Amino acid sequence: MNNPLQDTVAKIGFCPEDFSINFVGKELFYSNQSLRSVQTEFGVAAHRHETIDDLIAISDPASVSDKVIVIDQIMLDDFLSRPETYTKAAGSGCVAFAYRKDDAARTLFENWDRSQYGDIGYLPMNVAPDVWRSILRLLMHEELYLPSFFADCVSNGQNQSQAKPCILSSSTVKPKDPHPVYSKLTRREKEVLRLVSKGQSNKIIASNLGITEHTVKLHMHNVAGKIGVSNRTAAAQFFFEVAPDEVRGQAVE
Repeated sequence: MNNPLQDTVAKIGFCPEDFSINFVGKELFYSNQSLRSVQTEFGVAAHRHETIDDLIAISDPASVSDKVIVIDQIMLDDFLSRPETYTKAAGSGCVAFAYRKDDAARTLFENWDRSQYGDIGYLPMNVAPDVWRSILRLLMHEELYLPSFFADCVSNGQNQSQAKPCILSSSTVKPKDPHPVYSKLTRREKEVLRLVSKGQSNKIIASNLGITEHTVKLHMHNVAGKIGVSNRTAAAQFFFEVAPDEVRGQAVE
């Protein structure tokens, strides 16, 4: 059966197929109009697939194109039951979870084994359009957005009984014994890391701290090197695991 969205993509010359955003879910949540707006806004190809198997079926095994795969929350059970299928389909790109209910995102966060399958991003669907587009733009640059309410999952020590927890419990760090790596960060680096953990963009962080966006990027580059992470999601998780209680509290206010 012909896919009207695929036909639309073919007619839009500025949408390169060496990079694509692939939404996995029902048309109810990802309409053709929504996908056309993504194509127009970002100048990349956008596709919808009802299942991850549909995406895999049309993918060229020899292709080295980068992909962002956005998984709708209705696919949560399947996503958790065979995560390797989804991460393999993304190749060198990234995977993000689109959610309308916080509980769905929290369930995934608590059960996702990032040590085995890597980090994933989160895309809230109940936010203002400009915010949604900003988060999607971050995903295109492999900057994985992490909602600040996940701090509850860490600070409450949830999911400790699982054989393969997706995060370290904050109880693994003595409350009065500063983490040696965290202690190496400068005061400004700690401030930037705290605001990143709140989900703030570089522009907002720069405004809050009275510095330039370029300086924010430099601080985050230094932070990533010191704590040994490659993206903002991992940096935020590190922060919630090791920062002092009073500092973590400021990140979730």
